Amino acid sequence: MQIENAFLNQVRWLQLRLNSAVPLSPSQIRVHLYRDKTDAEVLDTLNQCFQQQRPMPLHAPDSYMAFILCKPTLTDDTLDIHALECLGEDGKPNGELWLKLKSSAGLAMAYGAPGADPSIPLQALQQYLIGATDLPALTPLPQKDGPSWLCAPLQATGGVWALPVLETPLDVPPRFAGHCYLKLVTEHHPVCRNLSLAIEENTK
Repeated sequence: MQIENAFLNQVRWLQLRLNSAVPLSPSQIRVHLYRDKTDAEVLDTLNQCFQQQRPMPLHAPDSYMAFILCKPTLTDDTLDIHALECLGEDGKPNGELWLKLKSSAGLAMAYGAPGADPSIPLQALQQYLIGATDLPALTPLPQKDGPSWLCAPLQATGGVWALPVLETPLDVPPRFAGHCYLKLVTEHHPVCRNLSLAIEENTK
């Protein structure tokens, strides 16, 4: 439980880092955590349900399907955000963390706060998440919509990490406005083990 609470606090910090000007405390952020394998067939099934106006299939509350259907929401001074810890075929974390947060602009609009950051601080977010002092080049891969972001692979190699991102505009229906979707690398990812070894070698 202590490890999970520390992980949830990390996710809260990632949200706060998107716009530090808003009067939002960690206690006002509720993190919904999902742990599951990603599956393209799940997205296809949901698309068919939407197109044919059929009910959503039954699914577990911490499943990949539940994560697809969720949206960040702000109600009664509580911000609900969502984090998917992706699992590999062995059922263990594979090192990908998918986040659905409120964007800097979305927070600024909701709280009437100035100073919305013009871009996603990927370097700071990724550095905080894995504790590395020396990261490879990080390249954002902007996506056009939610399904594109869900399908876009996180590409992490030794020299460049390409991270899919999506920011929704403010002039769309409230359910879809002012969101920031990110895919980040965690300490469980193979590239992090290689990065740690490289840092150790450089400090000898």
